Amino acid sequence: MSDFGSSYPPPPSGFPAPAGRVVRSAMWPRHLISVAFAFVATPVGIVLFDYGASEYARTRAYFESDGSGSGSELVLMFAGGLILLTVAATGRLSGLGPVLAGFGWALVPLLWYLIDLPSFYDATQELPSNHFWFPAPPYLFGLVALLLIGSGIAGRWRGHVKQGS
Repeated sequence: MSDFGSSYPPPPSGFPAPAGRVVRSAMWPRHLISVAFAFVATPVGIVLFDYGASEYARTRAYFESDGSGSGSELVLMFAGGLILLTVAATGRLSGLGPVLAGFGWALVPLLWYLIDLPSFYDATQELPSNHFWFPAPPYLFGLVALLLIGSGIAGRWRGHVKQGS
């Protein structure tokens, strides 16, 4: 007999004891952090990448440079791409941020470009700079939309991390 008055023997020690109930914390802070970061960082990444790519093309192609420049354009492109990848990585925290940023900062401008090209270029030329912004919107906005929306959706079906072994 066991200590509890049962005639059944205790289970063998090779089996793990049942785990206690796992209590999940509130989910709204991670969604809020993901959305806030994505909406702030996405336009920064897009602008850095676009400016670097445009200056690289202008310097190398239009002025027939031999490629012996400072390389600052490539650094800007790399920094913009790294920021966009960081936004995509927040899909692991919450898929809501990259999906909303992908819709708001990439898919909407892409659809605007496809639906009303003259007003798109009129608006982009009103930006406070003498730089010709977004010379290739289908490539830039299309790829950013796919990156962010795809990472947000993939982050939604992430696996659960095991709690200590």
